[in-house]
Amino acid sequence: MEVDVVKGLKAIDELKVEMLKSLWIFERGAIEGSDTAMMQGLADIVGISYLLTRRLGFDFTRLDRTLIQGLVEWKENDTMKLESQWGDLSLLLSYLAPEE
Repeated sequence: MEVDVVKGLKAIDELKVEMLKSLWIFERGAIEGSDTAMMQGLADIVGISYLLTRRLGFDFTRLDRTLIQGLVEWKENDTMKLESQWGDLSLLLSYLAPEE
């Protein structure tokens, strides 16, 4: 049992390092003007977020619900003006949770 805990903690630490690497890849891509690097960094951040969710003992759906709840709050507060200026939050919410 102790070996499993250590392996689990090691995996979590490795995923956190990969998250930082992905953020660095995104930033480097932004500086260099590389769409490919920016998209790869962002995609890796999303994927690693799901893997960390699982390693921490949560369901993927809990991450989804938490994300949607946070986006709804951002939309209501519109602190960054992403909704009032561009409608980004409505667009993302309709993509993630389409109303049928």
